[in-house]
Amino acid sequence: MSNQIFTLRVNGADHDVADSWLGESLLDVLRDRIGLMGSKGACTQGECGSCSVTVDGSLVCSCLVMAATAVDQEIVTIEGVAPVGAPSDVQRAFVDAGAVQCGFCTP
Repeated sequence: MSNQIFTLRVNGADHDVADSWLGESLLDVLRDRIGLMGSKGACTQGECGSCSVTVDGSLVCSCLVMAATAVDQEIVTIEGVAPVGAPSDVQRAFVDAGAVQCGFCTP
């Protein structure tokens, strides 16, 4: 498979991706190439939502999106929702409820 360099804008910063193949999922690139571990790979079928990110303001399952198709778009992961040490209301609710991972199965 052919590798090509492309740049993704994630959480307000540009990240050059040089070691990915063009069909690789956004989830895998975020975790394995950029090092953002907040999005989780669970079902790999877009069913559970544990890999959810926003791309240009639309919520997507990153396991179903090819990373190279997100070039020139703003990607926001859970790490980019709020500054470090200042959790958003949703993040605070997860902590208060004892939610784990993505919270998909949290009652």
